[in-house]
Amino acid sequence: MKEWWTVHFELLIKSNLSKNDIVKAVKSNNIVLRDGLIEFLNTLKINNIPLVVLSSSGLGKEAIELCLEKKRLFSENIHIISNSFKWDKNGKAVSVKEPIIHTLNKDETAIKNFPGIFEKVRERKNIILLGDSISDIEMATGFDYEKLIKIGFLNEEIESSLESYKKDFDVLILNDSSAQFLNQLLKEIIN
Repeated sequence: MKEWWTVHFELLIKSNLSKNDIVKAVKSNNIVLRDGLIEFLNTLKINNIPLVVLSSSGLGKEAIELCLEKKRLFSENIHIISNSFKWDKNGKAVSVKEPIIHTLNKDETAIKNFPGIFEKVRERKNIILLGDSISDIEMATGFDYEKLIKIGFLNEEIESSLESYKKDFDVLILNDSSAQFLNQLLKEIIN
């Protein structure tokens, strides 16, 4: 998996990926947030509940941060662990920072590589895990939690994937549906 991602990033670097390309992608208005996500993020912020975004996909940390900043949603309780580029003085990508995050290492060991984030979440005993692939359920592996609710997002190949997702997730949100379930769940937990 690491080799696949390394080749992927090398191709992006060879294509002269720049910081400006990421800014253009985020500014393009092609990024649409799930309905109800703003309320979800605001509830987490108001209640000082940490959100760890552990992502291996897309253009990485810079793109996630820019998107959240553009929507005025980035706050101190949001911690992003994702692949990130090293840039030259002209803003061109020259390499990828280690460790490379991929679908098979998204767990406590990946978070430990980011001690500032790890310290903020390691003593938390309750986890709401949000994922869109079966391997995402491993993100809680290694943590000493008491309660874990696994919520899966299944947006493609629903018919062929539904049964396996049902086995691994406690709740499924299908077809890019809204985050209203998450908002209701948070209200019940907080109150």
